[in-house]
Amino acid sequence: MRKITVDIIVPVHNAAETIEETIQSAMTQYIPPFLLEPIAIAREGGISEVADSYKRHPLANIFIDVAVCCQDDGSSDSSLEVLRTMERDYVRHCGKVDDATNISTKLLIGTNEGNISLGAGGARNRAAALREKVDNNSDDCKQTTRSQPSTKEDCDYFVCMLDSDDVMHPHRIAHQISVMLGLSPLERNTLLLGSTFERMPIDSTWHYTKWANSLTDERLLLERFREVTIIQPTWMMSKSRFEYLLGYIEADERLINAKKSPVYRLIHPNDTTQTLRLAEDIRFFHAHLSESEDIDRKGTLKLIRTKTPLMKYRHRAGQSQSSSTPRKLLLQLRVKAFVDMIIRSNRENGISAHWSRGFVIWGAGRDGKDFFKELPNDIKSLVRSFVDVDEKKISNGYYVAPKNKMETRIANKLTSCGISHKPRRKKPEHWRIPIVHFSLLARDKDKRSKLIDSWVTRENEHDEFLGRITKDRPSSNSVKEVNDNIEGVNHGRAAKRQKVGARPGRAPHSISNKDKQNLIMVESLSCLPVVVCVSLYRTNGVLEANVNSIGAEEGKDLWHFS
Repeated sequence: MRKITVDIIVPVHNAAETIEETIQSAMTQYIPPFLLEPIAIAREGGISEVADSYKRHPLANIFIDVAVCCQDDGSSDSSLEVLRTMERDYVRHCGKVDDATNISTKLLIGTNEGNISLGAGGARNRAAALREKVDNNSDDCKQTTRSQPSTKEDCDYFVCMLDSDDVMHPHRIAHQISVMLGLSPLERNTLLLGSTFERMPIDSTWHYTKWANSLTDERLLLERFREVTIIQPTWMMSKSRFEYLLGYIEADERLINAKKSPVYRLIHPNDTTQTLRLAEDIRFFHAHLSESEDIDRKGTLKLIRTKTPLMKYRHRAGQSQSSSTPRKLLLQLRVKAFVDMIIRSNRENGISAHWSRGFVIWGAGRDGKDFFKELPNDIKSLVRSFVDVDEKKISNGYYVAPKNKMETRIANKLTSCGISHKPRRKKPEHWRIPIVHFSLLARDKDKRSKLIDSWVTRENEHDEFLGRITKDRPSSNSVKEVNDNIEGVNHGRAAKRQKVGARPGRAPHSISNKDKQNLIMVESLSCLPVVVCVSLYRTNGVLEANVNSIGAEEGKDLWHFS
């Protein structure tokens, strides 16, 4: 019988109200009948070889050894007392095999030295080491050196993540193990597997839930810089993969000053020991994807998510770590990940040839400007233009931002205090980025002309064409339906434009004679990569239709960021 080892990693910090339900859901896993019935049918059909039966049904003839590994992260409430009580209740159950499901479960509890809080990442790292520390039973798959993950089939050791306020479906482990064992050894040892989820309370954060559960496998990668596309409490990966990535980043001063690391570490130059405790999911997520680059060239998988919901994901407004993580920190990390992996293509301080000619930011609003502000100066110099649909922004002509932020802040502070300040330069230097209409990005010349004509002749009041963001619920039932309706939206828009006469003297963009160099640059925008900094699925399909109309290849020439 084949042994599968699974560690369920649970960091616990002030979770006394929810931890008991969470642990119970992890300790009562089983293999559902629909995953076992096909095995019996195969055997009745005369299949005598175990290998043949296993090949068709991954859960045949396996034994799953589950350890629920809880690390108390310096809780100040009664979380640890609840854990100790549950430990006593489960001690008789520890290691007992359920004959009906071939699953053995045990509860392991750890505490931080000195009862200090290390953050969720540090707690997860220590929880992942509990089996070896407490049970001393992890020699089967133990790696003595850091190397590419093992591909031996007899080394089936997985870790899965669980938050202390969420609830696992009773067949989560069986379902995800079934998916893992259906892959090749290389794939399952280099893959991050997740699942869709149900929200508690139902219908809370409806927009985020609908987006996260509607993503296809392809869009899990294409939208990875917008958000972590697979929520962390549903993750499962091989233990060797977890160790290869060196676990989670911890709040260690040495990490901030480290020049090099054997793996990609998403650490921003402004990170401190306090901020390193935050956003551990996005840091690990992008480390996994960065370290998957060479593997992916061989045709193996990086991200997969089951369509079956395997998690009840609890929403507690203002009480989760994610709600207390500053928006600016998340933006800084997302921008750094995008620059490192896409613009620099994992080259240290270099720029990939595809982006060296420059690129365009779609969206001259808050998100686009914030994205620009967080770029390193050498990357800012590659921004050739902003594009938008808002005539007010376009009529401004340019986005102007100071190049030296610190000098500007000092000058403003001194001025506010009534102190005259003479800058070091006679004339402060500024970034001066043109703002033009998105139609200039169209790859096809004829299409570009048609888009420009449509823009020149449209009515100002045509809000649908403008594609303004709305926070109301869309009329369609899913993200997919919004995309399916794009063609119909375009048809209706074209019919309305036939009634609109061209306004004389209107030009797509007004540029003075002394900006001839910018004019040449603007006319060459159609061959440059584009970063879209306008939220998807918020404009009833209009943004998506506009983006599709320029003919750029998503994932190569075009990336969605907001």
